[in-house]
This record gives sequence, structure tokens and C-alpha cells, in this order.
Amino acid sequence: MGFKEEMKREIRNAKNDIAKEVEKHWVLDFEGHQIEVMNGMMEEVLKVDGQMIAQNVRKSIWSHIIPFSTMKGTFQSNSGKTHKVYVKIGGFVKLNITVKVDGKQLHHEAMKLQFLPWANKEYIIPFLEEQFHHNQKLITKDLPDDEFLYDEHHPKYEPGFADQLHQEAVMAFYTKKLIKLFLEQAANPNDNTRKATYEKIKDEKVISYFHEFLELFTETEKDENRVKNEAIWLLEHAAHREVVKFALLVLGTVRCEEYKERLKVIALHEEFTGVALFAITNGTTNSNETVWHITQNVSGWGKLEALNFLDASNENIRQWILQEGLKNTVPGNASALMCAEKGKLDIELHEKIISGKIFDSAGSIILALLYEGAYQTMDEYEYAGQVLMRYTHHAKTHCQTFSQFFILTQIHEYLQYDEETWEDRFSSNWKPHEKRTVEENIKEIAQNPLWLQEAMEILQNDQENGEKALAVAIFYEADIADIVFEKLKNHPDDVQYYYALFAAKDPQIIERLIGITRSFGDFNELTQDQKVVVISLIEELEEYNGIGLEFIGQALKTADGHLQYLAIQTLHSFDRANWQGTEIGQLVGRYAKEAKDPDVKEIAKQLLAINE
Repeated sequence: MGFKEEMKREIRNAKNDIAKEVEKHWVLDFEGHQIEVMNGMMEEVLKVDGQMIAQNVRKSIWSHIIPFSTMKGTFQSNSGKTHKVYVKIGGFVKLNITVKVDGKQLHHEAMKLQFLPWANKEYIIPFLEEQFHHNQKLITKDLPDDEFLYDEHHPKYEPGFADQLHQEAVMAFYTKKLIKLFLEQAANPNDNTRKATYEKIKDEKVISYFHEFLELFTETEKDENRVKNEAIWLLEHAAHREVVKFALLVLGTVRCEEYKERLKVIALHEEFTGVALFAITNGTTNSNETVWHITQNVSGWGKLEALNFLDASNENIRQWILQEGLKNTVPGNASALMCAEKGKLDIELHEKIISGKIFDSAGSIILALLYEGAYQTMDEYEYAGQVLMRYTHHAKTHCQTFSQFFILTQIHEYLQYDEETWEDRFSSNWKPHEKRTVEENIKEIAQNPLWLQEAMEILQNDQENGEKALAVAIFYEADIADIVFEKLKNHPDDVQYYYALFAAKDPQIIERLIGITRSFGDFNELTQDQKVVVISLIEELEEYNGIGLEFIGQALKTADGHLQYLAIQTLHSFDRANWQGTEIGQLVGRYAKEAKDPDVKEIAKQLLAINE
């Protein structure tokens, strides 16, 4: 999201706020006739008995610089008499309206235009509470302020995800200023103090100052009841989600037992789960049962937040975390680590006999821990060696399906890291005998030829579980090149097939894969899937000195800074003799002088320095 698009959104929202504030409708009676005056941002309309008799249409909002406009018209009464209607409307600070009929004033009013940030909008918490009271659950993930936040330049995120993305800290003194404004509001609550706090809250995301606020606010002298009352006022009048979160944050600093049921409803919306549970766990008593209830009734990022607050204080909760905790949460490994630790997976797997349900739940957690997202969480798990040793032991009894065997292939892949990685693991969460045992257990189970037969059948017949079948075939080091190249004819941008062929470590296969990318055309116009394929190939070429120079050159010549960086990084691993004196050499020379990306420029300089 660029600055320009952000400004457009802010201007759009400001226009909408102004339009709603000035939108007024008056209905007056004159001798049995109904006179209506409608004022809007772009027009004023005068009607009598439903018939429009005058209208002013504005071509631009800037025409409001002329403070007043007039409308005139006539209508006939039942007796046949013609009446003249005159309306004067407008003003800078106040909206004034005067309505005259036959020269006599029928109505005059002057109202102050306040432009309060919560006015003329739907309040978020009443919106959620009404849903819950009618349905005993929340039936939509939409929020009333979606229209302010999202458009064609601002894609809508899953509830709670935007807070996970946010990493920027607030400007210096922002939090102190916000606390000062809120305490002024608490001491003297009125439209002006509330507006000042409200608009300050809107400036930043609560997640960006959450901990700083707690630290400073805790040390501040304050009247708890006044603070609580104004937090509730903000909660009930918030038309913007960050204001809701701020109010919940404040409630977490005071005792708020009387609002516990309301907080439970708010926590059911994943956008607010984390901060609502903060308020519940810090501001109410016996909160863990409430947290468990919320955890069982939210999904996605909300469930991840709820798991973080949930304490496995009894056996029912511990078993639920093991067997249900990972379901309907976000993909990746953060929730898996919480489920493994809070569910005491290591203790469960040390039982001599476990149920098939526990084995399947353990497999799901282990697979998620092995998932390589931003990092591989299995290496952070204290009991990684013990758990994988015991899981593969139980697999001798319970591994009966293709999907279960697939998990063993992923464990085997995890074992294939280099010696340096294993030195780190042996110094933290593994012992050498655990690794040996895991290898032996998988090897014993893999002696069954049915797993490879089933994998080949799936691949040859385009059945479901194709990705798992590829992994199993790679585990057995089966020759699947012909099958995969056949699939690439119809799916040339499916990266899983490229990864499957990378495993063969065959230069000729790599060259054939590069040949497929010629069908992609200009690398400046790649689809997202095609770009993933190109990036994967560039990275793989680091192991193939001198292969794919034309392909690397094509990536270097793009306007895509990411592709440029990866390409020149791969080039750094090649012998210089492969590209000296070629077009690539000329590109390196040019980038050393004028590359926009400082990293690309630095690597190019290094390459030139080595050549000199």
C-alpha cells in the first residue's frame, strides 16, 4: 500500500464524513401541505407534497465555499391559490436554514456542525452484540468500519491478521500524549475531550504501542472509576476498530468484572479476540474457563490469540488442546508449538500405548512444527528429539494410511540437515541416540513396499494427494522424472513439480526445467505462480556452477529488484570464467555503478573486485 493510495483513502473517508454530517432532512406542515427540504453534500432539494419544485446541484464540493444557497418555487393549495416558497440554507460554522412561505417565516434553525469522528456511523460493539443476542453467535466476520479501511488498493485481511503484520513503532511521545488526552477525557468527559482522544487513537494501530501504554499507564495516577467509565463510553461509541481495541486495552488495567459477559461477546470476533482476552484475564476473576470457551468458538488468528491466553489447568483442557487446538487455526507453526507445549505432547507420547486419535493429533502437530514458514518451529521445541522418537515408535503400530506415512517422510527430510545444524540441535533439544532411533524406526516402517506402490499409482492416475505422493516418491528416491515432466506440460507454473525434480540433483533435469520457463515470456510480466517457479530455479542454480547463464541473465535484466538480487546472488556462487566478457559481465558492471537496490550494487562491486 503506497502513500498515494493511503492519502486517497483518507480524503475519501473525510469527504464521506462531511457528507454525512451535512446531510439533513426537514419536513414542515403548511395548511395541510407537506414541505420537505433536503440538504446534501452535492445538492439541495425542495419538495411540496412529494413533488420537487426546486433543486440546486453542485458540480464540486468546493462550491461550498459560497456559504449560502437559495431555492424558490411555487405550489397551489386546494383552493387554487398559488403560494411562493423560499429556502435559504448553508453556513460555514453552523448550518442555517430559513423557510418562508408567501414571505412569512415558517421555520428557522441554526445547528452547529461538529464533525465528531463517531457521528453518523454504525457503532461496532452494538453491531456485534445485536448479532449475538439474536443468534447466540456472531454470524458475520464483517465489521461496520470495513468501508473505511478497504477498497481496490487496500485488500481485506482475515480478522486479526493486520495486527500480526504490523511492526512499526509509534513516533516518540505519541503514547504519552494519548495518555494525557485520555486522562483529560476521564476527568472532564464531553464532546471536545472525547473527540481529541478518539482522533488521536485513530492515528495509530493499538498493537504498535500496546506494551508501552501498559508500562506508562500503570505508573500514572488516575481515578479508576472515571477511567473505566470513559473506556466503556469509547467501547460503546467506537465506529473504528482501533478505538474498540484501545478501550479494551484500558479495561485490562482496571477491575471490570461487571462487563465480563459483554467482553466474552466481543472476544468472539477474531479481530478483537486477543485484546478482549487481555481485558478478561487481567480485569476479571476465574477467567480461564471463559478463555477456554472463547478458544473453542473462534478460528483463524483469533484462535491463535486465544491459545496464547489459555492455561491447560486441568486434564479436559489439556486433552482438548492436544486433539482440537490445531483445528481451524492459522496455517504455520506458532499454534502448533503452543499445542505441543500446553498439551504436554511429550508426556502423552511417553505412554506405552496411545489411541489412534492421539496418534493422529500428534502427527498433525508434528507436521505443523516441521512446516518451514518464517522459521522451523521444531528447532524451538524443547522436546523435539523425545517426541519424534516416541512418535515414530508408535507409528510402528498406528501408521496404516498413506497420509500417516507421508508425515514420516517429512520427519525423515528434517533429519537430513547438515552437521552444523545438528551440532546446534544436539546442544539444545536432541540427543544422538534419539536421532538414530528415529531413523531406524522410519526405515523399519518404510520396508513395506505398499507405500511406494501407492505413491506411483497416485502420480500416474492424477489422484488426490499428489503432493504427498511426490514426497513419498522422493523419500524412496524413485525415478519419477518422466511422470513429472509429463505433468509439467499441462502445469508449467506448478512449483511442486520443480521441487520434486530438484531432488534428483541432475544437471540435465535442471536444464530441461529452465527450458520450460521460456514459455513464460517476458520476466517483467510473470504471473505470481510463474515468479515463484523462476525464484525457485534461481536459488537452486547455486548448486550448478555455470548452468543456466542465459536464464540468470534474463532475471538480471528485469525491472524486478527481487529477481535481480537473487540472480546476482546466484551468480556470486559461479566461477567468474563462466560469465566474464559476456552480456552478463556488462550487466554486472552497470549495476556496480547504478543499481537502485544497494544490495545488488554491493554484490556487483564484489564480483568486479574479484575479477580485477
